[in-house]
Amino acid sequence: MKKNFVLMAAAILFSAITAKAQTKEAAIQKTLNERYESAETDFKNLIAITPANGDLYFSAGDNYFYWGEFEQAEAMYRKGMEVAPNNPLNFAGLGRVAWNRNDATVNKAQFAKAEEIMKSKAAKVDKNTQQLTYLKMAEVYLQSEKKDLETAIVYINLAMNLNPKNPEVFIQLGDYYAERDVSNLSNAVMQYNQALTLDPKYIRAILRKGMLYVRVKNWALGLDHFNEAIALDPNFAPAYREKAELLYKAGRYSEAIDAYAKYLELNNNCRVQQRYASFVFLTKDYKRAVTELEKALPCNTDNPFMYRLLGYSYYETGDFAKGTENLDRFFAMAKERGKPSLIGSDYAYKGKLMSKNGQDSLAIDQFKLSIEKDTTYLDGYSDIAAIYQKQKKHDLAAQYYTMKIAKSKEPKQLDIYYLARSYYSNKEYVKADAEFEKASKDYPTDAAYWRARCNDKQELNAEAPTGLAKPFYELFITKVGVDPKAIETNKKNLVEAYSYLGFFNYTQKNFDCSKVAYTKVLELDPANEKAKIAVELPELKSAPGTCVLITPAP
Repeated sequence: MKKNFVLMAAAILFSAITAKAQTKEAAIQKTLNERYESAETDFKNLIAITPANGDLYFSAGDNYFYWGEFEQAEAMYRKGMEVAPNNPLNFAGLGRVAWNRNDATVNKAQFAKAEEIMKSKAAKVDKNTQQLTYLKMAEVYLQSEKKDLETAIVYINLAMNLNPKNPEVFIQLGDYYAERDVSNLSNAVMQYNQALTLDPKYIRAILRKGMLYVRVKNWALGLDHFNEAIALDPNFAPAYREKAELLYKAGRYSEAIDAYAKYLELNNNCRVQQRYASFVFLTKDYKRAVTELEKALPCNTDNPFMYRLLGYSYYETGDFAKGTENLDRFFAMAKERGKPSLIGSDYAYKGKLMSKNGQDSLAIDQFKLSIEKDTTYLDGYSDIAAIYQKQKKHDLAAQYYTMKIAKSKEPKQLDIYYLARSYYSNKEYVKADAEFEKASKDYPTDAAYWRARCNDKQELNAEAPTGLAKPFYELFITKVGVDPKAIETNKKNLVEAYSYLGFFNYTQKNFDCSKVAYTKVLELDPANEKAKIAVELPELKSAPGTCVLITPAP
């Protein structure tokens, strides 16, 4: 008996300690800190201790509501309504769920019931509960995708009348002005500042101000406020999330990953793990992205976005089989559910994978869909053109490069270069020459070489050239210069250029320059049979070989 008494006393003491450690306020703070799973555990423990406390069911329901688990939120609100029928909060909670489901009828009915209870003298609802009820009712009209600003401000004013010294009232008022005055932040900022006047450490006001500046793409001020919030409370997870999202929008992907890693550390749940993995993908570190995506996938295999990013990442890392497997899974899920909507890059990556798997014709169909879905996806034209080049359909390749260039605000030199190559392969040498000239800014060496070839092809008599290609081969040689690496890289084309100069000078009876040119060919390619024969010709053999073949560029 003594042993049982000791165990019972220990159990009672443990329950008391647990109840003290897990207060409603501490659990709510976890919800605000987006630590939903931990808050869920705390609320369950608190409800087990006081199962008739309607406030606890509401707060537990709100934890699920912010978590996005609306069915569980509704269940909690309903249970709270049963155990405490005179508590307006759970009726407000049910109205919040209904509004989120676009059920305005149920929403209005539940909110009306909450107001009826608050106005009832028999219910004896205290002012703090009334104010919280009005704020929660206003909040859903402000934060949901579908807004009702007129009703929201009515509830905010009712809450204000009950206690104008509660900083949360000014958070809601600031949110109202942020939605009403989209192009003017001053009213919203004024309300958030008022919250900070009432409580200088009211971190939600600092966070809100940062979010406002992000909205207008003032990354610097937004970042300042998020960092201020973090300095105030290094464990305030939403600040890291918003900071990560800001850095992502600003294109600072590696910094975004660091911020999101901290958020993950503070709030390690499935949704956050998968979002973190998607941030890694955005840095274009595809090998690492595959690792993080595969690690995060098992906690929610029903997330189609994960298969999309895995498909992309596996393509980029060269694993085309797994890329195809994952992207096919994504397409199947999207088709079955009707969401998410397929975007241009989905079709583009599917086309890329098909092309790698030898399905070029099907790949072209996918690239055409990518262009239709996303008119800004101009690389789709390049993808199609590249396949046509591979199929030796050079006229069609040129057609798609031309379309891409025409649709580009600032055409890329590389696209112009590839268009020129397409024209050359299609034996349209005049057009090719004109495009190579345009591409010479970024590709001076290659452009000079190909212009030489274009002009050589325009000679009426290849056996008696007029020298159309000469200045361009000379320019090419000059552009290569004397750097050993550049000479090695361009050796084959240099042999061609010097061979041309050797032959052209021979036809012009300039045997000395011809000898120098063919000698250069043999320096680059000692086994070159044509050059070996040429230097043994009597006219060249007797030439002194002192010709300055190319005058250095000024």
